[in-house]
Amino acid sequence: MSDPRRRRALLTSGVLFLAGPFLPFALGVVERRLGRGREAYSAPGPLREDPFVEVIIPAYLEESTVGATVDRLTTDLEKSSVRHLVHVVASDGGTAAAAAAAGKVTLTGRGGKPAAVNAAVEQSTADVLVLTDANCRIEPPDWPVRMLRELQETSLLSANKTEQGSDDVLFWRLESLLKRDATKRVGSLGVVGEFLAMRLRDYRPIPPATTSDDLWLAMDFDSRGLRVGVSPTITTTEDPAPRPEQWERRVRIAYGQLSMALPQLRALSRTPAGRNYLAHKMYRLTVGAAAFWTGLGAAVSLRPRALVPLIGVPVAAAVAQYRGLLSVRTPLDPLAAVVALQAIPVAAVSRIVRRRLSRDQPTVGWRKVPR
Repeated sequence: MSDPRRRRALLTSGVLFLAGPFLPFALGVVERRLGRGREAYSAPGPLREDPFVEVIIPAYLEESTVGATVDRLTTDLEKSSVRHLVHVVASDGGTAAAAAAAGKVTLTGRGGKPAAVNAAVEQSTADVLVLTDANCRIEPPDWPVRMLRELQETSLLSANKTEQGSDDVLFWRLESLLKRDATKRVGSLGVVGEFLAMRLRDYRPIPPATTSDDLWLAMDFDSRGLRVGVSPTITTTEDPAPRPEQWERRVRIAYGQLSMALPQLRALSRTPAGRNYLAHKMYRLTVGAAAFWTGLGAAVSLRPRALVPLIGVPVAAAVAQYRGLLSVRTPLDPLAAVVALQAIPVAAVSRIVRRRLSRDQPTVGWRKVPR
């Protein structure tokens, strides 16, 4: 490839990569001009005056975290004067014992998160379901009151996720901004499994082999004309995982999104929130990441060749640091994390291809690090 063609490739790739954060906003402008928005979704049914809320915590190897989570949730619900049940579905004996203070504990074998949630919902008599994790904190303490208020306008409600002291601070800030804008306009499918609230009557069982249960629920609600949104006032907070575990978690999430959303491109493109999801999440995981690596290849191929280590070494170091292979810390770690995140889709696609070629049968759950 000649130098002019390399430069054009570098310029085009740079534009495509940098367009990613702005694309959902641009789509929003177009949607507004076309008159597409909330009217595409039916209004959620009213809640009873004193709704009964069941918080379901599917937990596996969470012996050191689940007890404090149960206590915190119970306190928040009681102070908010909300009728409630905290239900822990434990897949191991240690977690079940640690969750003894919960209103209900169900001990099961390890059948995966979808099976645990389905089993709990099948037994439920609540008006409102809340799905959350054993290792996160829901803020602020009056979240039950805020949740019930916001469910008056939304069928499936999620929260903004944060991680204390995480190098992904720029990522989480962008996510919050994009989700807030989308929720105001058409709704957002960018939900997180750490907090999902819905009416019991709207829940449909999650298929057992589902790789991303939160995305499946969001897509299912959206396909039925039920509005999905992210709360502007409720957040979930958790401590960042060790870097090797964080890398695996990111790859797992990207794997789930790609393997579930790509086959549903046509269906997603038919709804306002689905189109926003494609411009937000799917663009970043596909076009955005491909543009980054194409641009990087074009940059290192340009003369002088002395540029190769000046570009390649920092990028390789950023990825190695994010994976926990390099323990050096610098003030530029948040920027390095942005670079490293571009390697996540590559690893996820590689995993999808390997599993398809090897014809591996779906496994139950993911590798779990005890907490």
